[in-house]
Amino acid sequence: MLVRRTRTKKILDWMMDRPARVILSSFLLIMLIGTLLLMLPFATNSGESIGFFDSLFTTVSATCVTGLVVRDTATTFNTFGRVILLCLIQVGGLGLVTIYTFGVSMVKRKVNVKTRLLAQENTGSFSYAELKGLLQAIILMTFFFEFCGFILFATQLVPLLGTGEGLFKSLFLSVSAFCNAGFDLFGDTASGPYSSFTAFNGNSVIMFTTVFLIFSGSLGFHVWKDLIDYSSRKLRAIIRHDKKERTNIKMKMHTHLAFVMMVGLLVLGVILILIMEWTNDAPLAIGSLPMYEKLKAALFQSMSLRTAGMNSIDLLALRDCTKILCVVLMFIGAGAGSTGGGIKVQVFALLAYSVKSDLSGNSEVVIHNHRVSRATVQRALSIFTLGVGLVVSLACILSVTERSLLAAGKFTFVDLLFESASAFGTVGLSSASTPQFSFWGQLFIIPVMFLGRVGPMTFAMGLIMKDRSRVKNVYPEAKIHLG
Repeated sequence: MLVRRTRTKKILDWMMDRPARVILSSFLLIMLIGTLLLMLPFATNSGESIGFFDSLFTTVSATCVTGLVVRDTATTFNTFGRVILLCLIQVGGLGLVTIYTFGVSMVKRKVNVKTRLLAQENTGSFSYAELKGLLQAIILMTFFFEFCGFILFATQLVPLLGTGEGLFKSLFLSVSAFCNAGFDLFGDTASGPYSSFTAFNGNSVIMFTTVFLIFSGSLGFHVWKDLIDYSSRKLRAIIRHDKKERTNIKMKMHTHLAFVMMVGLLVLGVILILIMEWTNDAPLAIGSLPMYEKLKAALFQSMSLRTAGMNSIDLLALRDCTKILCVVLMFIGAGAGSTGGGIKVQVFALLAYSVKSDLSGNSEVVIHNHRVSRATVQRALSIFTLGVGLVVSLACILSVTERSLLAAGKFTFVDLLFESASAFGTVGLSSASTPQFSFWGQLFIIPVMFLGRVGPMTFAMGLIMKDRSRVKNVYPEAKIHLG
């Protein structure tokens, strides 16, 4: 008994030793609780348990705000099950550590150093000084955007579904869209299971509200806070007629980079999707829609590919070239410090500028007259490499576990690559229909969804046994030819 207690204490000490490990542990704890709750018979419409594995897959997908499902949400779960999913999505989007630290900071005036360090790692805060303000901004912005989405959705869904059902589904969809979760409750409507938003291409309020919420959640809390601060400072300078101060007020590089990249990739996605799918007249494809709905559907899909996982067109009918574009957009993902996944737009931008610097013969990466440290570039490259490795590895594994379906022509390897990028980017879209995958295929998708949410670098740092600050070996420089 004493040996068991000692081992348990060692495991707990190891898990609590660093912020990255605590973040991993918090997600695992929430997943365990969610799995046990969704397994209960009174969480389903049928009154029968969906079993451990389906419950685990659904819980991981909700907590990691992914949206890949093995069972249709609306037709499978009753109100109790849906409330559990709603809570998992909200906690997964914000992060348990963020919620806990905010609660502690509201009760206590001072938060201990260890808790601050955890929250700083979880939120990506640059310093302790900005942490409390950032935490408050995260909570306030989350409920502000979700409340706005709830009201707008309710104006459409209450007349359509009735007061009770319409209000609950409006709340569920608002939280799911802002947290970039990809879950919806339209499977029990006339459009049928797994239909997502395909029946609402003609409803501009629902479509544009969803796009607005996805963009708001995926832009990043740091960016929103800085945009608000920047706008308020500019406004005060304008009111005081202080031209010098107004000129000196600059937007942070992180915010500028995130906003430009998010808007740029959104517009580029819309243009390329329209070009590739304009003549695709398959049922529920963009080419089969009226002109105005084509534009809305392309905008909706381009935004949703940034880790949201909702679709208003039939993804199975997409052309292969469009699926490859989707893979790229899903892999890049959302902004850093947001509710979305992927390698993040800042990482992609940083690597692009790094290549530009190499081609121009510059030994340092410079973005708009700002130098980027070598450590930051190295971390970005590591995130990119680990991300590519995970996506390609999962696609190759799925090609083995689903070889019978591949041989039968149910889907192609491009569809498996699409599935892999969707899992890693916590997107939740599927062009191969996740429910028809084998047990082993679905099993391998679970850890990739988890890694995509917590981040491959956070996971790797959490597993590192050595503290990097203790490594003091100095090695001779190696000369390696690169081409």
